[in-house]
Amino acid sequence: MLRLFLFFQLCSLSVFSQIGTGQWRMHVPNRNAIDIAANGPIIYTAFESGLLEYNSDDAEKRVWTDVNGLSDITITAIYFSEADNSLFIGYENGNVDILKENTIFNVPAIKNAQIAGSKRINKFREYQGFIFIATGFGVIKFDPDKIEVKDSYFPTSGNESINDVTFRGDSIFALASSRLFRGFLNNPGLPDASQWLVDPRIPVQTILSYKELLNINDELYLLQMSNTYGNDSVFKINSSDISFFPQVPFSLEIHSMCEHNGMVALNIDGACIELNSDGTQGNSATNYSYGAIPNVNQSVLSNNIIWIADKNEGLVRYFSQYSAVKVQFEGPPKNMYYSMDWQDGKLAIAGGGLSGIGLTFSGSGFFTFEEEAWNLYDRDNNPLWNGQNVWDFLAVAINPSNTDQIAVGTFSEIPVSIFNNGAITDTFTQVNSTMQPSSPGGPWSMVSGLSYDESGNLWAVNGYSETPLNVLTEDGTWIGFDCGSSAKDKFSRKLVIDYNGNKWFSLEGLGVVGYNDDGTVSNVADDAYVILTTGANSGNLPSGTVNALAVDFDNEIWIGTDNGFAVLYNSESAFDATAGNYNAQRIKLEFEGNVEYVLGNTSISDIEVDGGNRKWMGTANAGIVLLSADGLEIIEQFTTDNSPLISNNIIDLEINHDTGELFIITDKGLVSYRTDATYEDPEYSDVQIFPNPVRPEMQGPITIQGIRYDSDVKITDVAGNLVYKTRSNGGTASWDGKTMSGERVATGVYLIWTAANEGKGRKVGKVLIIN
Repeated sequence: MLRLFLFFQLCSLSVFSQIGTGQWRMHVPNRNAIDIAANGPIIYTAFESGLLEYNSDDAEKRVWTDVNGLSDITITAIYFSEADNSLFIGYENGNVDILKENTIFNVPAIKNAQIAGSKRINKFREYQGFIFIATGFGVIKFDPDKIEVKDSYFPTSGNESINDVTFRGDSIFALASSRLFRGFLNNPGLPDASQWLVDPRIPVQTILSYKELLNINDELYLLQMSNTYGNDSVFKINSSDISFFPQVPFSLEIHSMCEHNGMVALNIDGACIELNSDGTQGNSATNYSYGAIPNVNQSVLSNNIIWIADKNEGLVRYFSQYSAVKVQFEGPPKNMYYSMDWQDGKLAIAGGGLSGIGLTFSGSGFFTFEEEAWNLYDRDNNPLWNGQNVWDFLAVAINPSNTDQIAVGTFSEIPVSIFNNGAITDTFTQVNSTMQPSSPGGPWSMVSGLSYDESGNLWAVNGYSETPLNVLTEDGTWIGFDCGSSAKDKFSRKLVIDYNGNKWFSLEGLGVVGYNDDGTVSNVADDAYVILTTGANSGNLPSGTVNALAVDFDNEIWIGTDNGFAVLYNSESAFDATAGNYNAQRIKLEFEGNVEYVLGNTSISDIEVDGGNRKWMGTANAGIVLLSADGLEIIEQFTTDNSPLISNNIIDLEINHDTGELFIITDKGLVSYRTDATYEDPEYSDVQIFPNPVRPEMQGPITIQGIRYDSDVKITDVAGNLVYKTRSNGGTASWDGKTMSGERVATGVYLIWTAANEGKGRKVGKVLIIN
């Protein structure tokens, strides 16, 4: 018999109203509610990467994530135990949390078990004081009082997932996708697969599948799923066979079923239908008051109110037909992200993606995040996109001269669209632009990179085309640029514009193309281009697969590949340089007598330059690495092991340079971290010092923000005695509240002085510290 031994850890509640320097936050998508549970007026709703706790008495909301208490992400099931007064939370990887009295207990026994295959938590059921957990390999019997696993059952020998478990009489039933297993509760040999019987009343499935099993008033109900839309069915298990419930089959797309006060509730695409034991219909939630069509993943009846976990609308409180309200919290509308752009307090995110270098046909649209509010723009809310073949949103660019204007690039029949004030004003295709198809005569064009220049011209990289670099001038004219025969018909990736107006973009297998239009966009006669490849005298890149491009404050081009990174230091002179004189350089360090490249052959997925000219490196499997401005020092590295980062696979990075918040797209969702660097404010127009006052319980640094670039910062007491000194990262400096010798300062008022490297000090503020 396999026994699972566990330990648990206690996590204190910590909910931030605002993100401070050095703090993280998870951006939980608020549309697709997965599961729901109730404790009287308190409704718990599971989303893929977080949990909403809502008190319907006072409308108080709290969002739990792995940053403020949860131990994991990708929630798959929740269940509230009235007997234990606890909420059980299960995850894709087998992890389990218990939320009790505002405290999270982590139970990692299933996650850590030495078992091959899936450990997914599929369902929690309660019986005689124990919690039974249906998992990807079997059934776990858990004692909530002792917080320990009592037994482990393997009806399928671990070869097939157990989707649900229930009880009737002297028997325990474990439902697999293909069949129903039955065991006797008084049999001590249940951990042995041979002690389980296949229930002969239930046909063994090879095409269809079974998902859920309910015992309501000592009658068993079975949910059967079909791959064909609308062909799911519910059966009642009789003494010798099964029968349709109701008595005739019906055509429904059923997501789940549950009990509503002795009735079977079917949670379907279009409604939540309650059925009495004789199959007659009771109450149904069929229409929402705000015009949305229900798409019910799960529901719960609490205080005679139906609460719905809706696939498209999140948590819904349903009163009666045409009387319902959404209970919303701020979060991204969808859990789909690909690339980002930021300008002047506004973040834009392309919600598309690729399958390798191919299409996914995702119509997810793009999002904006501004003043803590999210907005979605997709085919459903934009008439010029409605009903059109527009998908795979790969690029966004905010016009720095007018942040209400956003360009969107896709891999579809509408490769470029322009938004103004939240609505599409222009769409561009092969017919009315220089965009070319990804295959001869094909309907789709690929735009993987977009960027506005200082003159308001929109530059676009058109993959698989004869002219990969294109521009939409401010007067509405499209121009395509020939970048040589080796740059034609290549899959494209990133685009950046340096401080001299030169364009740099990456092409798969080739490397990096630099283009200089000499300040005359419409006159191609004076243009020049350079191509950096892996050749020893033609760029010397670490790889031809370039995933990341960034321009730093010295106008150096930082190039991230799937085999490390390199820097083009002579970016302006590269266009006239001879062979071997426009190579990118790899940064070397001597370590224990050996010379090594910084970050070695790490696959770099993105590079962002912060206000202090430091380099944030996103990687494909090693999290995030922060390098010094010259790249010679690794300042920090964030991984899933040492931080709340949810995945080490980084897709894209973007910095809000007003606040220093670093937004991080991973393969598991979107998180952010507030760095200690921002853009400078040479006028000191809005210096902020926070927290202020600093109380004994406050953690984290004291931040001085809104000062000049690379400033010397000195902290003195009111008598003028020097307490601490540091230097700003761009427009932000940090102080840990200690003296230069590392001692905590005494209670009192401290003055903050700054100067740009050298020069007379300028008092910019003061802070009160209370110990």
